[in-house]
Amino acid sequence: MRFIFPLPAAISTLLFALGAALGALCNSLPGACETPVPADSVTDSIGINIHLHFQNTIYGNFPLIEGLLKNLGVRHTRDGLIDTTWQPYYDRHIALGKLGIRSIFVTTPNESDELLTSWPKRVPGAFEGYEAPNELDNSRDANWAQTLSDFMPRLYRAVKSDPATARYPVIGPSLIHPQDYSRLPGIGSDFDLANLHNYFSGRNPGTEGWGANGYGSIAYNIKLAASVWPDKPIVTTETGYYTDAGHDSLPEHLEGEYVPRLVLEQLLHGIQRTYFYELIDENGTAQGNEGYFGLAHADGSPKPAYLALKNLIALFADPGPPVHPKNLDFSLNGAPGSVHHLLTAKRDGSYYLALWIESQNYDVNKRAETPSAPVQIRLTSPQAFRSADEYQFDSEGNVKQTSVKPGASIPLTVSERLLVVRLR
Repeated sequence: MRFIFPLPAAISTLLFALGAALGALCNSLPGACETPVPADSVTDSIGINIHLHFQNTIYGNFPLIEGLLKNLGVRHTRDGLIDTTWQPYYDRHIALGKLGIRSIFVTTPNESDELLTSWPKRVPGAFEGYEAPNELDNSRDANWAQTLSDFMPRLYRAVKSDPATARYPVIGPSLIHPQDYSRLPGIGSDFDLANLHNYFSGRNPGTEGWGANGYGSIAYNIKLAASVWPDKPIVTTETGYYTDAGHDSLPEHLEGEYVPRLVLEQLLHGIQRTYFYELIDENGTAQGNEGYFGLAHADGSPKPAYLALKNLIALFADPGPPVHPKNLDFSLNGAPGSVHHLLTAKRDGSYYLALWIESQNYDVNKRAETPSAPVQIRLTSPQAFRSADEYQFDSEGNVKQTSVKPGASIPLTVSERLLVVRLR
């Protein structure tokens, strides 16, 4: 059995894969007789990178960080597994755990077995997984591949042989150079989930890539991992955009359009969870573009991407036991291939259909916007819906709800800004 997160996201990811297979049997037409994924799988697929041990940065202001995370509604974070005597580091994660926010923790190769297996007890209620050392192929370790080959079996054996930690997933190495995957073929049995750090360099989430073989696309990065570790479920522990107007950056309002689409595109590609880098700008302490990856400005004010993600999380949230949504027969008449969609359902029987034009809305080389014209399509179904509502995201991350005339045929205007249609 493949290992997945021992959380609702895991179950919904399996249902997603099963639904895709069942949907293919219903009808050969795209978008017809689909099995929806549980709506909550969208919310539960989202994570955020934080650095609570960076005491001399904005992350030292824990009330601000805690408030941003709580307001965002996110359930998952990523931080470092650090052997520190600074007790507030543990206390702050414990406080987040009490809010329902749990973290995966990045290990380092010099940590002992005893530390690794005992460490979760330092953050009770806040721990949900181990991650391999971060981007070791970009470190000062010239023998990084051997270091990982030595450490990963030890990490996995220590975690899985201890009854107190065996339930936690071990996430594999993150690599930044494509050629480096081929140097680690022997460690696939020493982690549960493959790992991507797939950044888009200012391109749209569904980019076909730039350069040879689709370099930079989601499919390209998945293929890299699958070439070495086939059949491993995949998570992304780092991705995102920066907004300082430097090389490969985005204007803030376009980041606000891309971020919710990124979540959905990753799900469409079968990636279980996506951790954004990072919660807040560190431009006061980080150098260059590294300081502007935050979803919020350094003063805590939200960027459009923060608001868009907050609204996406709230709109699809539907926690509870696993559900098995019913298939929905529908067609998107007049929709070109650039219109992407994800069908979800909630426990009350309502469907939430996400629609968007997946195109490059910004030329990062020319630093010029390249907007896509909205398209008029029609959602048709043998089922006559009793009510229908549209949730239209705007360029500032806000959402406007509008009731539309229900029935078996509903006209829709789809743009590069996410549209969610609720059908009952």
